[in-house]
Order: sequence, then structure tokens, then C-alpha cells
Amino acid sequence: MILADGPSHVSFLIDFGLAERFHNLTTYLHHSYSTDHPIIGTLPFTSVNGYRGHAQAHHDDLESLAYTIIYSGCGELPWTHFCSHKAILWKKLSITTEELY
Repeated sequence: MILADGPSHVSFLIDFGLAERFHNLTTYLHHSYSTDHPIIGTLPFTSVNGYRGHAQAHHDDLESLAYTIIYSGCGELPWTHFCSHKAILWKKLSITTEELY
């Protein structure tokens, strides 16, 4: 969300409904890596690992944040108009960083 009231705009990150702890509160050890997870989140912003059914971690949050920033600045992502999961994943895997940014 962006508050556009006043001389400077303020951005707020909201909706942490899918957030999870990434480590055990007692031992501070990270949760172990696992696969076979359902796709969670809004498809255009889901990380490649999320598409592949892998447990998501910090780097997946950063990947999703990058997609959000690009979408906010450009109004769309290169795969915004794709309908199938496979087409979106293929585009995410085949696009270069230069093309994306």
C-alpha cells in the first residue's frame, strides 16, 4: 500500500497471512528443506522454488519482493498475461535479469 497524503509518499507492506517462522524458536535452527508443497500465494509473484513445490525460505521472499517492486514500477510483469502455471514458470526460468529489470 502507498499513502499518498502529503509531500512524501509512504509505502506499507501488508498481508502476512501466509507468513511462517523460518526457524525453531527454542533452538534457532532453520526448518529443514522439503519438497512436495502446494503453490502458495499470488502466481505472478510466487518464487520459482514455490512453483516447483519446494519449501520457501528468505531468498524466495526477496524474489517475490523484487517481482512486487517491478510490478509497482512498470504496471505488469513479463508473465502477467499468461494463464497456465507451466507458461509462467517457463517465462520466469527463461527471462534474463536485464529483460526483467
